[in-house]
Amino acid sequence: MRQAIEKINGEMQKNADDLYTEIIGTYIIDRCCNDIVNAKVAAENKSLKGAMDAVMNVARKRRKGNCAVLAPGEVFGAVDDYFGIGADPAAQQKVLMLAAGGTAVPEAPRPIEEVPKAAVALNLDDFI
Repeated sequence: MRQAIEKINGEMQKNADDLYTEIIGTYIIDRCCNDIVNAKVAAENKSLKGAMDAVMNVARKRRKGNCAVLAPGEVFGAVDDYFGIGADPAAQQKVLMLAAGGTAVPEAPRPIEEVPKAAVALNLDDFI
């Protein structure tokens, strides 16, 4: 697993200021915890640049004038197709949350027992 992660991370470091590279690279690294995915990412003929080129190819096909808009599923789908791996909507959501400045895992609501009690107690009978 380490080889694939180091490979992708090395490519990410070459373009450290490129958000696009960071998002795609983070998504790929997150997927490397699976042995099958890890082996496909570590393959000699696969790279972060190749995955990004695959996304650009999809964008070129969708281009209208000088603009192309892709949904997140299309972007990550192109990456998954390039590496020959299945889709992982949870990994997609996680990297999008991180890219937007959020946390990797949405905060779960607290159980009602942990919610602080109101400072003011009202009784509806007081209004009659």
